[in-house]
Amino acid sequence: MKNGKWYAFLTVSLVLTGTALFGLWMGYQDIVDPPERTLSVQESDRPEADGEVYVALGDSLTRGVGSSSGAGYVQPVGEELKDEGIRTQNLAVSGARTEDLLAQLEQPEVRRTIENARYITLTIGANDLFNRGENVDEFENIDIRQVIQDAESNLNTVFSEIRSLNDSAEIIYIGLYNPFQNDENGQAFNQVIHDWNAKANQLANSYAIDVIDPFAYVQDLSRDLSSDQFHPSDRTYEKVADDVLFVFE
Repeated sequence: MKNGKWYAFLTVSLVLTGTALFGLWMGYQDIVDPPERTLSVQESDRPEADGEVYVALGDSLTRGVGSSSGAGYVQPVGEELKDEGIRTQNLAVSGARTEDLLAQLEQPEVRRTIENARYITLTIGANDLFNRGENVDEFENIDIRQVIQDAESNLNTVFSEIRSLNDSAEIIYIGLYNPFQNDENGQAFNQVIHDWNAKANQLANSYAIDVIDPFAYVQDLSRDLSSDQFHPSDRTYEKVADDVLFVFE
């Protein structure tokens, strides 16, 4: 009997360990080898034209990568908005950069979805600035100012395009945090991120877009990041979701 219980315990432990390792591997792959970016939305996935929609745009942070359940911040926000009869459409693409989001905004299905939106959130820019961590490692050898300038120009165009498609939706841009604070050049990137979030706020104000700055949410990397040490932990995603809902009230 004791042996049977021991074998059952050992089996469950192995399964749970395997599941955790698989999640860690998937998160790592999302950073170093992002999946092929599908910029268009399948017609079958697009909400019907009538009614109101909550549209989530951007990269893996909006997809919820790193969240233990995959809910991220979008799902809890969507659950709250469901009480208002709002449907959720998550169009984010893991690995997306600002130029990818611009290309996505040219898709007719995406444009129609945004036109029907009452609420919009987006995360973008992290993959431009970090470049899978390579820009942090090579900080002294790259022209980070040019990287930032190009990304900021794209971000301004993103804001302009979204607002031109929908002049009444409540829109939130969620800024960046620094997951590489403990790296050799990580502290130097703190100022880069602060400057980015400040510039994003300045640009967003021109289009009546709200900005959430999550920089302070990621201080203890083991607590505030997921096991891949890049994406938010459940705790951090929950804070972002609370912020979004507070702005949408």
